Amino acid sequence: MRHPLHIALSVPVGTTGPAAAVARHRKPRRPSPVRAALAALTSVPPARRLAAGLGAASVLAATVLTAAVDPAAPVAPDRVPAGRTSTFAQLSGD
Repeated sequence: MRHPLHIALSVPVGTTGPAAAVARHRKPRRPSPVRAALAALTSVPPARRLAAGLGAASVLAATVLTAAVDPAAPVAPDRVPAGRTSTFAQLSGD
């Protein structure tokens, strides 16, 4: 008795040999990771894609600005540059 899900396939008459056996027993192709990612991306609503893109762009811009801009500004002219400081509490001289 055949399996209930068995489907009989016909093989062309001129096809014989190992190539025909390989063609009949070929494994199904796995989808590529890129296609899987694109399929997952299309299931996301456009508003969420826009929000994610803007968030990623802002993170990238902040990273570039942090790396490119020198945050050390010169000392204000009305202030004395700070000397060496200590992180420990200092006793007052009263």
